[in-house]
Amino acid sequence: MNIKSSPKLSQIAIKIMSAYTYWSDLTRFIPKMRRYSLGIKIDTSFSDLIELISIAQFSTGERRVDALGRAITKNDVLKFLLYSLQELGGMEMKKFLDLSEKLEEIGQMLYGWKNQAQKQTAQMIK
Repeated sequence: MNIKSSPKLSQIAIKIMSAYTYWSDLTRFIPKMRRYSLGIKIDTSFSDLIELISIAQFSTGERRVDALGRAITKNDVLKFLLYSLQELGGMEMKKFLDLSEKLEEIGQMLYGWKNQAQKQTAQMIK
């Protein structure tokens, strides 16, 4: 089954899985020295981001807002780690820019979702 056609995944989950698939395809081209240091850290950060998005999807109220805040931070760290990898010669600029664009879109979606969740939480409290 194609990730993009999965009826059970939200738009943001589809986007993060697409970005992770793109990253996964790139890892074989990363020099071993970088692949087993920054590469592993980036892979772990992707896994953490996927987990946080999943937690947010199945949470409500403050727990959702908290998970989204942590996901935003994780996404920002992930972008910085990718930038570091690119600066150290571990990936081509074009690949870095492609992946950064995907993560930027995910970040915008996360901010929008968090703002919406905060408004809903505030209305529930009133």
